[in-house]
Amino acid sequence: MLLAPLTFLFPAPVQVSGGHVPAPREEAPGWSTSLETYWTEPPDEDGYLSGILSADRGALHLEARWAYEGRDTASFFVGRSIPWEGTVFGSATPMAGIAVGDTDGVVPALSLEVGWKSLSFTTDAEYLIATSDDSDDFFYSWSELTWTFSDRFLVGLVGQRTNVFDQELTVDRGLLVGVALGQAYVTVYVFNPDQDDPYVTVAVGASF
Repeated sequence: MLLAPLTFLFPAPVQVSGGHVPAPREEAPGWSTSLETYWTEPPDEDGYLSGILSADRGALHLEARWAYEGRDTASFFVGRSIPWEGTVFGSATPMAGIAVGDTDGVVPALSLEVGWKSLSFTTDAEYLIATSDDSDDFFYSWSELTWTFSDRFLVGLVGQRTNVFDQELTVDRGLLVGVALGQAYVTVYVFNPDQDDPYVTVAVGASF
């Protein structure tokens, strides 16, 4: 999840009696949104589509996920973004959420983004606390370390821990290649390329 720039609108000064002009008033930033979809072909199981829809306004962060904690499962989050600037820049977004569907639970979560020059590290981590006998407590994570070597292309490493399908490894890891297409992007992930059963995830997303 990338940091979205905030746009500030300043009304034109208004002349008032006495020749005094009030200082411009900074208005609240508008909403920025993004949609990410993922098609995954896990080993020995049917492929499935998952997605993340997020919306930000100032520090407020809202997020909805589909098929993240389980198939036919929706989760909803609210959080607060804490950005920082400097040579090393980024943001941390603690969130609280719930999951409903095939998997049910209360879900504390954290999104972290850190950048330095052309390098970027992002991670989304959450812990599902099950609220039904059909679900289990589980720690989910998705992390990427990427190098952007042009205005449009990046490469990197990826790791994930999920309970949506059976994993032979505790953490699946692999390689990624991404290309930006204006406001949209496409990223291809190849997980466990050194194993007998590697699998592929294709992500398509856009900011608007």
